[in-house]
Amino acid sequence: MRLSVLVVLSLASLLPQYGSAAIDPKLLLVEQKLGGFEDKDYGPAVEKTLVEFEGRTGINLHPSILKSCGLKLSSESGIGLSTPKPLVRAVTSALMRRGFTQKAIYLCDTKQDTLRKAGFLPATSEADQSFEGFPVLAWADRVGTWVKDPSWIKETQYRYENQVVPKPSTPTQTWSNERTSILPKTLMDDVDFWINLPVLSDSTSLGVHGAIASASLGNILNAERFLGNPANAAKAAVEVYATPKLAKRNALTILSLERYQVLGGPSFDAGWCRSEKTMLCSANPVIIDFVGLQKINSGRAASGIETIHPEPPIFATANSSEIRLGTCRPSEITLVRLPAP
Repeated sequence: MRLSVLVVLSLASLLPQYGSAAIDPKLLLVEQKLGGFEDKDYGPAVEKTLVEFEGRTGINLHPSILKSCGLKLSSESGIGLSTPKPLVRAVTSALMRRGFTQKAIYLCDTKQDTLRKAGFLPATSEADQSFEGFPVLAWADRVGTWVKDPSWIKETQYRYENQVVPKPSTPTQTWSNERTSILPKTLMDDVDFWINLPVLSDSTSLGVHGAIASASLGNILNAERFLGNPANAAKAAVEVYATPKLAKRNALTILSLERYQVLGGPSFDAGWCRSEKTMLCSANPVIIDFVGLQKINSGRAASGIETIHPEPPIFATANSSEIRLGTCRPSEITLVRLPAP
């Protein structure tokens, strides 16, 4: 099913607004080629991509009121399939050139243990909880601190409530409400904007585990209750992504295809990983995942594996009812292809 033309979610209120001559950020997709996967390859490629994005949208990724920003990492699949470290170094360097201090760029994901396994945190909790000088935040740890304050538990803006309950074997949640998931407070309150740095794989729950998954189910606690049920997972993912304060501060997504997985995801399986010297950048997570689906299906077809068909419900759900995350109609997207620097 092709998606609706309507795209009504705005970018961050704290970000400079794009002018009438600029393109709607949700209608721009930048495809940046990489010369390789080392720091020397990612550095100039990321800078070139961000300059293109800023120039065409009128958005500048500089410090604003809060003078801090966040990078949402993907570490749940472990070191084999996580946000590439050279990409993280390239993005943080680009942000520092734009005026952010090192301590004001937060590297974030849901769980401390997966961040450790992916190499973004040291092996022990006694060591400095940072990655090459950048603070690393795990929502599970921060929630453990926040829920000591009873007034915070009652604030609905930080909770996503859904009647789906966890499996009976799931441990009781710290906040004692199995129908509630905790949203990433830092990305809603403490940053001028945040950048999504997902990895791509297939998924039995969402079909495509990429930009939307990373920014939604991969960004909250108690998300496991939605896994295994595509209808519930798609609805929850879209609703979480569309949470106003969270969506408004999400400036863009950068997806590297250095390593992506076409079968068995999001759990890492090296045998089904593929690679392409390409980065995709957009403020529209739907077009990122739509292109990702084509990459996954191409990889499956080349290996003689059944492709994902029909399109997973996440695409229709992303543009149904009052929620419009972004179009994935190629005719409506301005595609800019940039060669490797």
